[in-house]
Parts: sequence; C-alpha cells; structure tokens
Amino acid sequence: MFSLEETYNQAIIISRNIVEDIRFGRNLYLNPVEMCSIQICKYLDDDANILTFLNSVQDKNPYMYSHSANVAFISFVIGKWLNLDHLKLENLVRTGILHDIGKAKIKDSLLNKADILTLEEVEKLKSHPVIGYKILESVNTFDPEVLQGILFHHERMDGSGYPLGLKAEKINLFSRIIAIADTFDAITATRTYRKKNSPLKAIEEIQVNSFNHLDPHICQIFINNIIDCYNGRSIRLSNEQVGNIVYINPIDITKPIVQCENEYYDLSIEEDIEVVEFL
Repeated sequence: MFSLEETYNQAIIISRNIVEDIRFGRNLYLNPVEMCSIQICKYLDDDANILTFLNSVQDKNPYMYSHSANVAFISFVIGKWLNLDHLKLENLVRTGILHDIGKAKIKDSLLNKADILTLEEVEKLKSHPVIGYKILESVNTFDPEVLQGILFHHERMDGSGYPLGLKAEKINLFSRIIAIADTFDAITATRTYRKKNSPLKAIEEIQVNSFNHLDPHICQIFINNIIDCYNGRSIRLSNEQVGNIVYINPIDITKPIVQCENEYYDLSIEEDIEVVEFL
C-alpha cells in the first residue's frame, strides 16, 4: 500500500491534470480518480493521522489543486465517522476530488482576486457547480450521487445556497458532507484575500453554521470526533509558547486548556491568548 503522503501527492497530480485537460480542451482521463479513491479508502484506521498530515502540508501546493485533495480526504474521514459502506466511501472521495472542477473554466485572475467582487463576478464564481456537473455528466462515468454531490455542494439547509436554493430535503448526503469538508479546508488554508485560521476556528465556524447552513447531525458527529483527534495535539499560542492541548470544551472550542511545560493555561480565562497554529 502507498504511504499517506504518496497517495496525497497522487491526488494533487490528478487534480492538476484534470484542470489542465479541461482548460486546454483535451479529453478527460478519469480512471485515476477511481483508482486514487480506492487507495484513499484503505486508510480506514488513520483518521487522526490524516488530519495531522493535512495540517502539515497545508499551503505547500496551489490551492486550486490542494483544496480538492484535502476535501477528498476530509470527506473520507467524515464518511468513516458516519459508518458509510465501502462503495459509498469511494464515491464520496470521488466527489471530493471532483467537486470544484467547474472552476477550471473560470480564470485564475477571478479565482484569486483579492478585491471586492462585482455582482457579475460573484455570479460567475457561483456557476462552477453547474459547470462541473455538466462536464462530468457528458462523460457518463460516475454514479448519480457523485454528480449530485458536485452540483449541490454549495446548497444550504435553509435554502440560502446555490445554484438552485434547494431546501434541506432535496440535498443529498454527499453534498452535505462535502459542504462541511469544504468549509473546514477553506478556513484553514491561506487565500489571496485572507490569512488562514486554526482548525479550532474552523470547527467553531462549522458549529455556528450547523444551526442554519450545514447539516446539524453530520456537524455534531464531525465536531465530537475531530475534538477527540485534536486533544493532546501540539500547538503554538499567540504568546509564542509551544504546548499541548489538554482539553477542548465543545461549548467554547477555540478556548481549550493548554499545557506549556509545567504551566497550564485555560484560554477561556486567558482571553488575550489564543491558539494560532497546530504543529
């Protein structure tokens, strides 16, 4: 079996090749997506290792390619926590790898624009799920649940999403999972228009959005499990001290108890100190 790093690098290469094939009008060769998805799903007992690894390689590859790979791995971890069967896990990972391929039809200058977008530019960006869906529907390779996962991954439980503004009962399982994985990775990555945040900030944001935008049941399972994975992890504080997380309070996620050598900090009390980086 390939190492986790080798499989991740393979996913990066696949994402880059698909984007380039679309941009240059070449025929799509999608068999590597299926093979890579099968390989990723062999890491059934490595959820904590996967999250640690993704943190270690964050920002080492262009966001256009790394985001798809990251979402595929994070979605796999969530799917495992939801006890999905193996075939569904493989299809979920395929959805993660391919969920943003519609962006290949959008110029990098718009994708990376740091200034405020015009309404026309916003609508152009919002077109990527439909573009990706149409590209993959035309090649007739993937299951309908994969195609729907790509088309609906920006739909929201309260009907505020796009492209159709669907209500919750119309949004399929893969879309709900991808939406959480997408949110988590986008918040923890450096973008041209903002700096990255810590995983704790991302978890807190997902918790807040579980009341309206994201599936509350899946969010709760995600939060409970990822907190378990992050307890004991090494971190750097805003005062430059390095320590380990002792306890994460599910009610105040960004304010854990941290041990730095022989000293303990309760960040819910030490309000001027925060976790800035996972090591």
